[in-house]
Amino acid sequence: MVDEARLTCSAASEIAATCAERAFGALRAPIRRVTVPDVGLPYAPNLERELLPNPERIVAAVLDITGKAKAA
Repeated sequence: MVDEARLTCSAASEIAATCAERAFGALRAPIRRVTVPDVGLPYAPNLERELLPNPERIVAAVLDITGKAKAA
């Protein structure tokens, strides 16, 4: 799930919890949330951009849960 809100107490966390409660057996991979960390969002646009979900973080999460992430 991708959400521009924080990791905790967000739409993504609620949807993830609901999926885990109601459809756990149907999941083919772990639930992963790509969100803003649980920190105050900076006002400066360049700093805010660093915390928001972006294509690179989304791809990294997908590769991680599919087991295709590159070893560091």
